[in-house]
Amino acid sequence: CQFRHMRDRGGNEAALPEGRKTYFPQAELAEGNRRLIRSKFLNYYGTLFGGYMMQWADDMAYNVASLAFPGARFVTKLFGQFDFTTPVGSGDIIKIFSEVEHGGATSRKIKVWAVNAQTGADVFRTFAVMVNVREGNAVPVK
Repeated sequence: CQFRHMRDRGGNEAALPEGRKTYFPQAELAEGNRRLIRSKFLNYYGTLFGGYMMQWADDMAYNVASLAFPGARFVTKLFGQFDFTTPVGSGDIIKIFSEVEHGGATSRKIKVWAVNAQTGADVFRTFAVMVNVREGNAVPVK
């Protein structure tokens, strides 16, 4: 991965992965969370019920947005398509990641993905749009 250098708001040098357009100093690294898949998370076919994965993805999107912008009160506006690429079964350990990708005036687009921690196989990739809200209205993220 190639990096380009720029300065953050404090004048410190910062490296960005190639293709990343915006620098969020508080969100340099992706947040990650490991989950052991237990039988209570399985569907009738013995694989992970997608609803749990979607809930965990929503949690991770909120976590990274809120940690990067502590003064904001984010709610989920939308998620992109969930394309589950590898089945997950009982006893598997998955790692779910989230990262601030870019932002608008009142929102942040969050990249969310998961991998099987034991095999490295992709489980899914998607994105979320989180909006900063006060009293029911979208307000600028500071």
